[in-house]
Amino acid sequence: TGIITDTDILRLQAHSPHQLVLDIEKAASIDDLRQLHTRIQNLVLHLSGTGIAIRDMVKLIANLNDQVLIRLIELLRADKYSDLTDNFAFVVMGSEGRGEQTLSTDQDNAIIYDDALGATEVARLEAFSHDLIDTLISIGVPPCSGGIMARNPQWRRSLSTWKSELNRWLSTPTPENVMTGSMFMDLRPLYGRRELADTLREHALHHMSQEQGFLVRMAQNMVNFAPPLGWFGRIKVEKSGEHRGEVDLKKAGIFAITDGIKALAMEARRLDGSTHDRMEALIEAGVLKPDQVADLRAAFDFLVRMRLRGQVEALGAGRKPG
Repeated sequence: TGIITDTDILRLQAHSPHQLVLDIEKAASIDDLRQLHTRIQNLVLHLSGTGIAIRDMVKLIANLNDQVLIRLIELLRADKYSDLTDNFAFVVMGSEGRGEQTLSTDQDNAIIYDDALGATEVARLEAFSHDLIDTLISIGVPPCSGGIMARNPQWRRSLSTWKSELNRWLSTPTPENVMTGSMFMDLRPLYGRRELADTLREHALHHMSQEQGFLVRMAQNMVNFAPPLGWFGRIKVEKSGEHRGEVDLKKAGIFAITDGIKALAMEARRLDGSTHDRMEALIEAGVLKPDQVADLRAAFDFLVRMRLRGQVEALGAGRKPG
């Protein structure tokens, strides 16, 4: 049929997730990571036409982004912060925490540090957090429009201060506290002392088991995002602005599913993993029936696939993915 050359094999390796992970682990500079971040986007563009399951695609994107972040932390510590304490955890939240990232996902991260740290150690951790987030932005990871990033003081706290802040969110379920607290419940430790994050999440789940008001408000907030359907099931689109004629798929349905499942998982204390993992755990807990989950899973995967397709088309046309 033909001859396979070494060039053919090397060209295929350029689109290999395994090879990309190896290259990230060997990255020696910030410039290397910047190029690798671009390669992640190119890999997604390549794989989007191969029929790979959307669940596997978003998990792959999240895993590659995790590797970039971990390598960046290692490079910064080796270059400028060799004296940095080990008594902290860098955590990611939101879609990144659930391992459900698409191409345009911005940053949602925080730092939890040990209560025993002294003022000098905390000051170094603050300087490190600024360098880390600024460098992440410089290599192409969008900043969070809401400021949910570890360089901001409210997202960099000691364990006991985080517990107090979580208590305030959970016991005072204003719309803002509900949105923030809900996103925080997706936290996943990416670097450092995992037990700091585990302790904090267990504290939150215990608090909620005694105070149901937060879950009630969370459910109310979720149903405020009505599906964009008009008369006879017609889809409502944006009437004006840069997205005129388009639909915001996150607000249209993705958010309702992720947060609806999250609220049930919080109540059942089955919060580990992705939305898919939580759905399966809720079947095991007897909260949802298999046919309900089959419908929700199909709807969720369809919407995420449409969102990713729109982002891939935007990149192909030279536009910023939205």
